Amino acid sequence: MVRRLVQDDQLSTADRATGLLLLLFAQPASPIILLTTEHVTDDGDKVTLRLGQKPAELPAPLDDLIRQLAWQRQGLAVTVPLDEPKWLLHGAYPGQPLAPRTLCHRLKAIGIRPRVARNTSLMEIASELPAYVFSRLLGFHQSTADNWDRERGGFSPEYAAEISRR
Repeated sequence: MVRRLVQDDQLSTADRATGLLLLLFAQPASPIILLTTEHVTDDGDKVTLRLGQKPAELPAPLDDLIRQLAWQRQGLAVTVPLDEPKWLLHGAYPGQPLAPRTLCHRLKAIGIRPRVARNTSLMEIASELPAYVFSRLLGFHQSTADNWDRERGGFSPEYAAEISRR
């Protein structure tokens, strides 16, 4: 699926970007739809996205897709309130982001089952990162990161202590 989202230019920018956020960063639909242009930092060379406490550097081509969403910000609404948050994914109504259910339907239509894909991504991330980094980088509560870490059999506090003694 990642390969398809990276290569298929026939898919919308929003579907490609949200699918990659789900598959690579294990982000559920609810936080994805609440992303605004203020979560995005583009210094020309790299694009970072604040999902948790620390911004995550986005790999290519996800960086370009998020950059496009931040610049376009085109919704279906005819009128836009002046104080509207700058949603990356506009909904059908003025001042509202895309609905989580709508995003899930769009992802299913291109072959991504959001819950299954997210759980698979969480397992993979938990196997590669210590729980502390996992929680800070991706915006998960520490206990959630610890639970996924235990489920996957990944890094433990004992592992971190062992590494620090080396």
